[in-house]
Amino acid sequence: MSTLMRVPCSYQGGKQRIASQVVDHLLQVAPSPHSKFYDLCCGSGAISIELVNRGIDPSRICMLDISSWGAFWAAIGAGTFNMDVFDRLVAELPKDKRDFKAHMVQLSQIPVRKIGIELYPLLQASSFGGKQIWHNGEHWSNACFRDYWEPTATSVRRSPANPMQPGPDELQRRLNKLVNGMKGVNCINDDIMSILNSPLPDDAVVYVDPPYKSTTKYGYNFDLNSFVTAFREMSKAPLLVSEGVALTENSVMLTFGGAKGGISGVKKGKHQEWLNYL
Repeated sequence: MSTLMRVPCSYQGGKQRIASQVVDHLLQVAPSPHSKFYDLCCGSGAISIELVNRGIDPSRICMLDISSWGAFWAAIGAGTFNMDVFDRLVAELPKDKRDFKAHMVQLSQIPVRKIGIELYPLLQASSFGGKQIWHNGEHWSNACFRDYWEPTATSVRRSPANPMQPGPDELQRRLNKLVNGMKGVNCINDDIMSILNSPLPDDAVVYVDPPYKSTTKYGYNFDLNSFVTAFREMSKAPLLVSEGVALTENSVMLTFGGAKGGISGVKKGKHQEWLNYL
């Protein structure tokens, strides 16, 4: 069985399929053997996980995300994510997968403060198309969940589509590895501009994965140009930004493997992934 950690669950915009390539570049530009890595707009954590899988100590990584992912990783890093609570939520899942969607809808209506961040991985793993689920104060938003689906006689797909990706058992296995392997990372659950409240080390490496232009929007957005301008006024550290297009001449197109994808399953081609040196 592999000892490598994986992202918790399916997530639209997640970088798991290109994390290895991105980390290759981050390690190449690191000015020092002891450089600190900043993973901004970290989402499901694919880049930070890949760094730790490569041997980077979690204490050398600073993650940031304003969404519930930020709260999740802050709890993982601080060692406060309660696996007992999470395991109880898994144990209470319906026996029949056809009932998962209704169960998730019911869970998503519980005020956020009453159940904690342990619920979030279950909700996100059940999100239709991997769309980001966030919370607006007391209530979860964008909570649209998958149905269990079985093929018919005329279906092109011949295997059932599960309502959770990954399933409950695999999600538990992944989280058990993450609560141990990622303990010690520092995660800021705040707006990206807050990272500029104090100077960053010049020998740091900073990676940003903003919401891409002309794509499905998340619950939170920011102006990338304003961030880059402010960042360059205070730091000389290498800054690399992911986008669906090349932003400068100093950009690298990454190989985006796997299926064509798309929430509808009818995308005509793969979207492009560019790593931009700014």
